[in-house]
Amino acid sequence: MMRQQLILGLALSVFSQPLWAAESVNENLKVANNEKIYIESMRGEVEIVATSASLFKVSGTLDEKADGYELESKNGFTSFKVKMPSMRNYGDWDDQEKEGSRLKIEVPKGAEVEFQGVNANIRVTGVQGSSKISTVNGSVYGEKLEKFIQLETVNGEITSVNNNGRISLNTVNGEIEDSGSQGRLSIDAVNGSIETKSSASEVSVSVVNGEADLALTNVQQLNMSSVNGSLDAELKGSTTPRVEASTVSGNAKLKLEKGINAKFNLVANAGGSIRNELTSHKAEKAKYGPRRSLEFSTGQGEGSIQMNTVSGGLKLETY
Repeated sequence: MMRQQLILGLALSVFSQPLWAAESVNENLKVANNEKIYIESMRGEVEIVATSASLFKVSGTLDEKADGYELESKNGFTSFKVKMPSMRNYGDWDDQEKEGSRLKIEVPKGAEVEFQGVNANIRVTGVQGSSKISTVNGSVYGEKLEKFIQLETVNGEITSVNNNGRISLNTVNGEIEDSGSQGRLSIDAVNGSIETKSSASEVSVSVVNGEADLALTNVQQLNMSSVNGSLDAELKGSTTPRVEASTVSGNAKLKLEKGINAKFNLVANAGGSIRNELTSHKAEKAKYGPRRSLEFSTGQGEGSIQMNTVSGGLKLETY
């Protein structure tokens, strides 16, 4: 009887152990200051930090279901991949009961970094040689990045802080928050809101089924559009900007400097409205059909403000 209990106890002990144990990783390689680095981690949390050292370092634990990892480095190219079972052979490797990888990766400041994930949250800071960061279900955070910067997710939020260069932020279902950006900025959200406080000289914003709230300083060119959503933009320090704004079933509001120097052309179709609180000029109603328009100039008319809407409202304000 005692022997049977012992055997049963050992059996329960064996089966109570996790089928997948998290494997530790600790790698340290000397690489070029401008190394091209590719990182792939399908699930979990990944932090990428740029340092002044010419090193590629990765530490932490791998996904519980991972088949180890691959690390290759040659001729200025370094690749690190967490190896996951084939979905054909193991279709449920993306279940949420497992936490996934927990990795901290250090790269040289001048490196060019590309990251790909699926169910992964990614945080990257300080990379100056360009960053291309992509996940499917997860959040993306990028701070103090330079040159070409692409942050994208399908289902998740994007946070961009003090980035400088050609910046592209894209999500399908989620919010985008940008602050302190400089250079050229492009933001796209399908089902979600956009908020930016930017000093970028060129800004492009597109939103569907959401709102965009833009606080822009010294912007030279602004393009914004919405479908079933609203656009609200404040332009500080811009006296001759070039602005194009369009909405379908949504409102667009521009808040401009009193000394604005530009030509204005506003058109509202299909019952849309136009409100002008910038000057005393009034919109005119078309002789036939539900169309309104407003044209006027301020100063020498050096800048250009073009706004149009279908079934929405257009509004001009000043500080």
